[in-house]
Amino acid sequence: MKYYLLFFAMLVGTAFSQSMTEALADVKCASGDFRGVGIAKNENDAIAQARSMIASQIKSSVSYKSESKMDQRVVDGSEQLSMKNTMQTQQESKLLNAQDAQVKKSLAKDGSHGVVACMSRVNAAKPYQARQTQIADSLSMLGKTAPAQKSPKLKKTAWQKTSALYNEYLDNGKVLQSLGVPSVSSEEVSNLYELVKSDYQNFCSNQKIYWPNSSDYGSRILYSKFSGDFVLNPGDCENGLQLSILDAEIQCEYKASLGNHLCSFRPILKGESCAGEVFFQLPLNPVLSISSKTPRSAESKLESKIRSADISSWKLELKKWVSSCVE
Repeated sequence: MKYYLLFFAMLVGTAFSQSMTEALADVKCASGDFRGVGIAKNENDAIAQARSMIASQIKSSVSYKSESKMDQRVVDGSEQLSMKNTMQTQQESKLLNAQDAQVKKSLAKDGSHGVVACMSRVNAAKPYQARQTQIADSLSMLGKTAPAQKSPKLKKTAWQKTSALYNEYLDNGKVLQSLGVPSVSSEEVSNLYELVKSDYQNFCSNQKIYWPNSSDYGSRILYSKFSGDFVLNPGDCENGLQLSILDAEIQCEYKASLGNHLCSFRPILKGESCAGEVFFQLPLNPVLSISSKTPRSAESKLESKIRSADISSWKLELKKWVSSCVE
């Protein structure tokens, strides 16, 4: 009997669900409008379901993730930099302007609710049109500020932001086109993008990393550790990033309390523009130190430690400042 009652209840529930669905099926939206249906325990949840159905039809929310890969190499003595951008698009079923999805019909019976909501293509296009205006304004600002940037890091950031915004602008236009709403291709927006791109290409193609000649031991060792990953140029800085090492000498002193000679090395990597504007000063962490009975022994052991020192944090920071050219 228990199982019979359960089976009967399931049949009744199925019958009710079908009757609700059939009742909602007769509710039509205007020709060309998006139609969403929701059936839930309360009206709010039913409306949310209907809006989600509409959202999935109009590709309501599009978010962008960009990945950049930088290559640096030397060909016939000349430095060549290149950057490849990969744009990935992720779609979410979220209605950006939910208030414009009008409830056409709401039915309630036995504690359940069924809803039909409608949205015109003109209303569906509103958030995309608003976003196009925002992007155009942002690109206009970047077109004014990016060429004036002298910092390699800020110049690189400005270009990456410009590239991401322009790609979104193009994809946003495709969404508007799919909605049947004309998306006027703005020549001004395209010109702003090309302006920033051309400025960045010119900057990065002429940018170099300069490392002045130095006779101190610490600078020579660190130069050899950097040169495997970066092209370092001697001579006067003309355009790009000037590197130098502060506190590059090994410091030694006798510690009477220890009865040993202590030698330490804690250089600071300094990066600045050719005009002398300091961008960063990064001390080497941790401090390299060694103690020994004789000063020569301590210094010799420390030199060996410097040659094997981990400067990965310096290299990681430096990569942020190296502009990579646009293909």
